[in-house]
Amino acid sequence: AISPDGSKVAFTSYARGNPGIFILSTETGRRLPFYNQVAPLNATPDFTPDGKQIVYASSASGYTQIYVASLDGSNLRRISTSRAIEVEPKVNPKTGTDIVFVSGRSGPQQIYKMNFDGANVERLTNGEGEASNPSWHPDGQAIAFSWTRGFATGNFNIFLMDVATRKFSQLTFGAGRNENPSWAPDGRHLVFMSTRRGTPQPAPGPAPAAA
Repeated sequence: AISPDGSKVAFTSYARGNPGIFILSTETGRRLPFYNQVAPLNATPDFTPDGKQIVYASSASGYTQIYVASLDGSNLRRISTSRAIEVEPKVNPKTGTDIVFVSGRSGPQQIYKMNFDGANVERLTNGEGEASNPSWHPDGQAIAFSWTRGFATGNFNIFLMDVATRKFSQLTFGAGRNENPSWAPDGRHLVFMSTRRGTPQPAPGPAPAAA
C-alpha cells in the first residue's frame, strides 16, 4: 500500500518469522517504526485517505480481525468482531468512512463492506465461489476484485463492481489465474497478477466501467 502523499509504502513481510507489517520511506528507503502487536499474523495494511492511520488484519484476538492504528502502530483498536477470518481491509479513498474487506463469516471468502467503526456490515458479493483482493477505484464508487465466479468458474478472474448498485462486470476471461488488482491514479487502468504466461507475473490492462 502507498500512502496518499507517496512518501511511504506499507507491506507484509516474513523477515522476522511471523508475518508482520513493515513501513518504508520512499524518500530515504529506510524502515520506519511500526509496532506489530504480539500475534501469529499482522498483515494486509492500507492507509487511510488522510495518511494518518493504517488499517490491517491481525490474529491477536484468535481469529484474524480488522484493526486500525496510528502510523507507528500505536493507539490500535479492533474494528471487526466476528468469529471468522477477516483480512484485506481497504479504506474508501474518497470518503474515508467505509471499508471493504474479505471475510469468511458466511462460508467461503467473500467481499464485505462496513463503516470505519465496524457498524453496518454488508456482503457485496453474492456468496458464489470465492472472492478476494478488493481494490477501491479512486472515485470511491467502484471496486475491482478477484472472484471464482462466471467464466472459467473455479479460476480467479478480475471483476469490477459498482458498490452502490452491486452491478458487476468481468474483465478477464480464460487466461489462467488473475488476482490482486490495483488501480492506476487515473482510474482508467488496472495492474494485476496473472498466470497466463505460466508463472505469476504482473499484467496491465484497461478497466471499462461497470455494467
